[in-house]
Amino acid sequence: MSESLDGPENHDPNLPLYIGTRTFLTRRDLVLSFYTTKCQFQCTYCALPTRSATFEVTAEQINRQIDHVFTEKADQLGGFRQLSFGNEGSALDPRRFHRESVDHLLHRAREMENLEILSIETRPEYVKRDYLEHIAKTTHAPRLDVTVGFETQDDFIRQRVLKKKISRRVMEDRVALLGSLGVKLTSYVLIKPAPRMSDEHGVREAVATMEYLKEICDRYGTELTIYLTPTYIAEGSYLQQTTQPGDWTPPTIQSIFEVVLAGHGMGLPVYTGLWSEELADESTDFRGREGYDPELRMAMVRFNRDQDIAHLLPYMTRPLALAG
Repeated sequence: MSESLDGPENHDPNLPLYIGTRTFLTRRDLVLSFYTTKCQFQCTYCALPTRSATFEVTAEQINRQIDHVFTEKADQLGGFRQLSFGNEGSALDPRRFHRESVDHLLHRAREMENLEILSIETRPEYVKRDYLEHIAKTTHAPRLDVTVGFETQDDFIRQRVLKKKISRRVMEDRVALLGSLGVKLTSYVLIKPAPRMSDEHGVREAVATMEYLKEICDRYGTELTIYLTPTYIAEGSYLQQTTQPGDWTPPTIQSIFEVVLAGHGMGLPVYTGLWSEELADESTDFRGREGYDPELRMAMVRFNRDQDIAHLLPYMTRPLALAG
């Protein structure tokens, strides 16, 4: 991380929220989060909008954020094969991430001469055929990826507990659209997404969600990547303000590992977020659970980079708790 995460009203609107790098499934990835007007949705577990602006951030200001990134990373641009960007909300929402700023980013990204994948984080309702076709024609990246937080196949948990306001109908419609356009889907999947959920139930639910997403993506010929997110209590979130002691406990590192293995067994690329985005401390994420094994975490970090199952073999000591 190269930008500080100050309070939303103190943040300079000419600077992005976050500039990061990672190795994402073998590709060196430049990860950007831009400072824009906050997301209007109020998902209960999410505190990311608390870092965004309560006022309108103009296209000119977003363009200066983009220019700042490409100036700062100028000597490294040739080494990136993926560019992932979002805005703590939906980067395809033109009211918050202006279309002229998306075009400006695509223009500047031509400086990334080895770019293979352009990944855009958004909610599914903003995924429109004409906009994706425009982006595909404008970018020089051979592949597009759309990253969506579907989180769980359980409709009650997704709609009533998490308040995602994403229906299966909308999700399946957008998966079909992505398949018709040859656009990849990356979907966030929460591990242990509901209160008073046992670790075993958390594993079964995450596996069931991966199975559901794989089924609809196979149906429409859409390439799928799973991004696992172990649930944590984010500071400033609705959960943090309303949860009672014992209601929510993060998954264990061993539960996360079981879900990773299950996804790999389905033939899916699986990346796991093994940090809490500076929105929680060790007592409110998986690191605070009894039995936390930092060596197992590092093995999964290595697996994130290259998907080589050999990193995980030494830890395969018990059967998986699969859905069913």
